[in-house]
Amino acid sequence: MRLLLILCLVALVSLAGTPTAQAHEGHDHGPSQAVATALPRTEAQSDLFELVAVLGPDGTVTIWLDRFSDNAPLDGAVTLSLDGQEITAQRQGLGLFVARHALLAQPGQRDIVFTVTAGDEMDLLTATLQVPDVPAAAGPAIELLGFLRELPVQLGIGAGLLLLGVLVGRGSVRRPLPPLIEEAPAQPEPIPATQKPAVPRRVAALSLIAAIASAPALASPAVPGTAVPSEASRRLDDGAIFVPKASQRLLTIRTQMTEAGEASASVRMIGTLVPDPNASGRVQPSQTGRLEPGDRGFPTLGQRVERGQVLAYVVPTYTAAERGGLIQNAAELDAQITILEARVRRLTTLRGTVAEREIQDAQTELAGARQRRTAIQPALSGREPLVAPVSGVVSTVRGAVGQLVDSAATVFDIVDPSRLWVEALAFERAALDQITGASATLTDGRVIELAFVGRGLTVRQQAVPVNFRVVNPPADAPIGASLLVTLRTARAVQGIVLPADSVVRSAEGPPVVFEHASAERFVPRQVRVQPLDGTRVVVTAGLDAGRRVVVQGAGLIAQVR
Repeated sequence: MRLLLILCLVALVSLAGTPTAQAHEGHDHGPSQAVATALPRTEAQSDLFELVAVLGPDGTVTIWLDRFSDNAPLDGAVTLSLDGQEITAQRQGLGLFVARHALLAQPGQRDIVFTVTAGDEMDLLTATLQVPDVPAAAGPAIELLGFLRELPVQLGIGAGLLLLGVLVGRGSVRRPLPPLIEEAPAQPEPIPATQKPAVPRRVAALSLIAAIASAPALASPAVPGTAVPSEASRRLDDGAIFVPKASQRLLTIRTQMTEAGEASASVRMIGTLVPDPNASGRVQPSQTGRLEPGDRGFPTLGQRVERGQVLAYVVPTYTAAERGGLIQNAAELDAQITILEARVRRLTTLRGTVAEREIQDAQTELAGARQRRTAIQPALSGREPLVAPVSGVVSTVRGAVGQLVDSAATVFDIVDPSRLWVEALAFERAALDQITGASATLTDGRVIELAFVGRGLTVRQQAVPVNFRVVNPPADAPIGASLLVTLRTARAVQGIVLPADSVVRSAEGPPVVFEHASAERFVPRQVRVQPLDGTRVVVTAGLDAGRRVVVQGAGLIAQVR
């Protein structure tokens, strides 16, 4: 019995852990280079569609269907014609199909005609699939293992082994013989505390058989279906990059057909985002003092304020001598005002006998004395209000309640976020005479449109300062941050216009674009580019028209090693 149990255990464990067949060298269709570690595959393409079919180890063909121009998945239907037999591929997802047939498991070369339908478009694609040979000794074993790994077969094997375990367990129970002499029943010996009771052999056998029988079922997939072949992207010996269709779907690789044309040349410069000087202001005290909050509290960052609103107060701080001098000046001005008022009244009563000019001079002198008295009143009363010069948002707060500030300190900066400028330095003066437009790229990649305002006459850092007005600035624009300004000029340049994301830096340094040479093969091309704006560039050398170039996901392809 023990030998039988050991044999069952070894057989089931080997069945559950049988490795799948190793992938054979794939057949390469078209101009692409063969990939030694890839599964057998074929590809076909037309002006509308691009199709890749991969033969899995179990004889199932997985088909990826994409649009030829932009590499986007297509939803439709695919039918295979194989040796005069029609095979309808089952849809597994957007642009993903699966086909099964006995001929696909037989070694040899297979000519396949794919009938592709996507919406109102239909096309016929022809391809050749090379099914690799299976070793003669391993063929029957693989077929037998494939049959045994089916879920119904595994459940049947598990039930049979469970029944066998029950029978073995019942047969292993010892049955005592009837005694020849009647004996008094013996008292059971006490079991020591440190000794556990023995487990019945039948229970142990049932547990072992149940665990062995459940191993194949756990090894099989819980949900019947076909798994998509998984292959790794790799760089080939000739420098090209092999990216399977499954990886292209995950990386969202998109392409574009190149066209030669004409574009406006551009110039790039570094600029800084600043507030509009007509819609911003600084709040500074006119004397040294201590800050006190206003009637609405001390302003905070991002708070909206209106023009004329009191933001804070400054309480002047004086020494005893300074305060005494102010009081003395105030007293002298009060006495002078009293004398001047009396003089004006006396001259007014003598109007007609006194010259009118003398009366006006007395009134003017009285008004000046009153103004001087009013000017020193804040110093005597104790508080100077800090008023917002414009309406906007508090951008900077450089003070706190109780802090001592002087007349040169800036306490608040008020900015209107809807009115922003860009200051830049242009080193190419000739380009400033042919400006047709401008844009700027923020640090987070967003592009904002600019309108040319003017340029300065004084050279700064051997460059000409240039100002631009931001058209529709974003609400969260980082004021004071550096950005890249692109000037569009009237000078025309010949080349191929591409998105800026399609150009990446190679490991050697020069910029490259990736040409989609075949369905799963991408070739890097060194190019010479010029910027157009924040989102586009023009390729002036290194790339021909009519090529498919990666415009989305190029940076991810460049990381494949």
